[in-house]
Amino acid sequence: MKKTPLWKVKREVKRLFRQLLELPGVIYEYLFLRVLYDYRTSREMKVFEGSKSITGEVAIYLVYAPKGLQPSHLDMLKVMAAENITPIVVSNLPLADSDRELLLKQSGLVIERPNIGYDFGGYRDAVMQISSKLSDLDRLYIVNDSVWMVDAPQNWFAEARAAGCDFVGATSNFGIKRYDADDFRNLIWSHSVKHPNFHYASYALSIGQNILKDPKFLAYWRNFRISNNKTRTVRRGEIGLTQWVLQHGYDHCATCDVAELDKEIAALSDVELDSVARHLVILEDLRILGILDKVLESDLTSETGRRDRHQVILMAVARQAIGYALPYFSLRYRKFQFIKKSPLRLSRRGAEATLKIMSDLDGPMAERAYVEAEQIFNQREDL
Repeated sequence: MKKTPLWKVKREVKRLFRQLLELPGVIYEYLFLRVLYDYRTSREMKVFEGSKSITGEVAIYLVYAPKGLQPSHLDMLKVMAAENITPIVVSNLPLADSDRELLLKQSGLVIERPNIGYDFGGYRDAVMQISSKLSDLDRLYIVNDSVWMVDAPQNWFAEARAAGCDFVGATSNFGIKRYDADDFRNLIWSHSVKHPNFHYASYALSIGQNILKDPKFLAYWRNFRISNNKTRTVRRGEIGLTQWVLQHGYDHCATCDVAELDKEIAALSDVELDSVARHLVILEDLRILGILDKVLESDLTSETGRRDRHQVILMAVARQAIGYALPYFSLRYRKFQFIKKSPLRLSRRGAEATLKIMSDLDGPMAERAYVEAEQIFNQREDL
């Protein structure tokens, strides 16, 4: 019998201990947080009516802008306006008067709320505000500012609409079995929505009429248990919403699908494959970084060097998801339109890789996003 590595045993012991410490907070959140939040919402949440009608296609756009609205926020709103989509802007911070007035001219509603429950707390407030109109909408989009939208031949809203599915995500996470990093050479790429943590990332979702007309969809949001714990929010929110869609039999898809990613990567030339590997964005997984460095020292034209590059790319996606690990490939080869912001705040190497990728992008939205990315990078404490 294969012996369990000591690091794995330590990891599981720490996880169990952490769960025991968190138990009182979990019980409090499960029983009381949503009830107390709903009770005081009328006092702390402010809802402003904008100039746009809440009909047709609507997008809940959640922002967190401690330094005020940025050019990238306005770019997102311009794309929505071009697609005749009415924004419902939700801010998890109070807005400056000038920002609020600017948003009201372009939106159906502007909601300012306490920063409780992460993004899904804000999504829930917006859904409840338009609950009486939900079933009459043509389509509901959910987007947030954890990503930059950059220039692409077709914007994501049009792409999601054209996909024709009841539920569309920009990307999906954890549809691949997770391997230990050291076992990257044995990774077999087999995508399945049956993995228990499979979900569509909530930074960009598109929801069609079949779901919007289902009373159980509104019930999902009404009964959603908000949490101030990020892990529980992901489990109940991103994973929970996706699982709700699957359990109720609605069709679903991603505009940047990963099911055949292994074949796409394998079709790259030696030089292209090496470039994708060198532009991987690794967040805080030091084991993958160590493996990647060794792989990149090998001859890119050799059978082993090519195979290892292919496998380490897939390993990074399997462990981190394509939205984090492969912006270079997605933007260059798939004309994807989103770049995650969080790598700029995490590992320095991941931040440098993200900044380099963004510096090579063309178009006015990409240029403005790069300026904002530089500002975030320059605030790092390790400079």
